[in-house]
Amino acid sequence: MNTTTEKKEGTTQAEADLGPLYARSVVNSFSSGMVSPFTGAYAVKLGASSSDMGWFQSSTNISNNIMQVFWGRLSDGTKQRIPFIVFGTIVLSVLWIPMIFVANATQLIVLLAVQALIGSMATPAWTALIGDLVPSLKLGRANAAISLWSAVGSVAATLASGYIMISMGGSIREIFFFPVIMAATCGIASSLIMLRIKEKKNGERIKLKESLTSDIVKILSSARRTPLFVKYCYVDGTFQFFMSIAWPLLSITQVSVLNASMLQIAVLSVVQSVITIVFQGWAGRLADTKGRKPLMIICRIGLITVPMAYAISPDINTLIIVGVFWGLINALGSASMTAYLLDLAPQELRGSYVAVYNLVVGIVTFFGSLLGGYLAVFTTNIFGLYMGLFVVYMVSTVGRAVGAGLLFTVKETLKK
Repeated sequence: MNTTTEKKEGTTQAEADLGPLYARSVVNSFSSGMVSPFTGAYAVKLGASSSDMGWFQSSTNISNNIMQVFWGRLSDGTKQRIPFIVFGTIVLSVLWIPMIFVANATQLIVLLAVQALIGSMATPAWTALIGDLVPSLKLGRANAAISLWSAVGSVAATLASGYIMISMGGSIREIFFFPVIMAATCGIASSLIMLRIKEKKNGERIKLKESLTSDIVKILSSARRTPLFVKYCYVDGTFQFFMSIAWPLLSITQVSVLNASMLQIAVLSVVQSVITIVFQGWAGRLADTKGRKPLMIICRIGLITVPMAYAISPDINTLIIVGVFWGLINALGSASMTAYLLDLAPQELRGSYVAVYNLVVGIVTFFGSLLGGYLAVFTTNIFGLYMGLFVVYMVSTVGRAVGAGLLFTVKETLKK
C-alpha cells in the first residue's frame, strides 16, 4: 500500500468519525434550544430580583466549570471521551424535567446549578474529542461546521418552542411543559448518537486514589508553564468578567422593560443563530487561512455593542435587528476561539487544558454576574429601573472595551 492510499484512507476515517459529531450537535442543540433561551425569562416571571438574577447566572457559570478540571483529567487519563459525553448529556437532559415543578426563582436557580454541575463532564471531553479527530490545519473549518449544525438545531427548536408557548397559554409552568419534555427526550437521543464512534480501548488504568489529585496539581502547574495559554486565560478572563456583569440584566430588560413575549425572545435568539449559520463556513475558512487572532479581536469588539444596545433600545424589535450583527460576530468567535484554545494545548492534555480554561471562565463569570446583579439592585434603588440598568450596562461596556483591547497582545497560533 502506498503513502497516498494510506493518506486517503486516514482522511476517510476522520470524515466518517465526524458524522456522529454533526448529528449529535444538531440533536443536542435542539434539546437545549427548546428551553435554554427562556430560562432567564422564566426566572423573572417567577419573581426573580436583580440580585436573584445575579445568582441565576453566577451559580450556573461556576457549576458548569468548577468540576471540569476533574472531568478533563479523567478523560485524558482514561483516553476515553465518549463515556463522559454520553453520561453527562443524559443526566443534564433528565434534569430539565423537574423545572416544570419549581415554585419560585430560588428553586429554579438551585436546579439549574445542579444540572450544570453534573452535566459539565461532557464539555472537556467533547472539545477534546474534536481535537482528537481533526488535524490542526482543519480545526477552524471543523469547528465552524459543527457550530453550524448546532445552530441549525437550536434555531428550529427555539422557534418551535416560542410558538408552542404562546399557542398553549396558561400559567408559566404549563406553557413550559411540552418544551421541557422535548428537551429531555432529544438530549438523551443526542447522547446515544455518540455510541456510533468507536474509541480505542485504553490498556492503562488510572489510579484515582493514588494519582488523580497529584495529576490535577501537575496539570495546573503545566498550564502555568505554558505562557501563551496563561496569557489567553488572563486576557479572555478579563473580557468574560466584564461581559458577565450584563448577563443578569438581559432577561430583566427583555421582560420588565421591553415587555417581550416568549415568541419575541425566541425570534431574537433565532435571528442571531440564522446569521451565524449563514456565515459559519466562511468564518471557519478565515480562521484556517487568515488566523485565529484577527477573528477573535473582531468578535470581542463586536460584543461591546450588546450592553450598549440593551441600554438604549426602545423595543425588542430593535434588538432583533441588531441581532443580525451579533450573529455575524458569533460566527467569527465560534470558528476561531475553540481552534485557538486547542492550538495552545498539548495533544495529550487537551481535555485538561480545556477544563482549566473553562474553570477560569467559570470563576470570573461567577463574580462578574454576582457583581452585576447586586450592582443593579443598588443602582435601581437610586435611579429607578431603567436608569439603574443603564448604569450597569455602561460599566459592562467600558470593561468589555478594555478586555477586547487586551486581545491585541496575544500571539497568533495558526502555522501557515
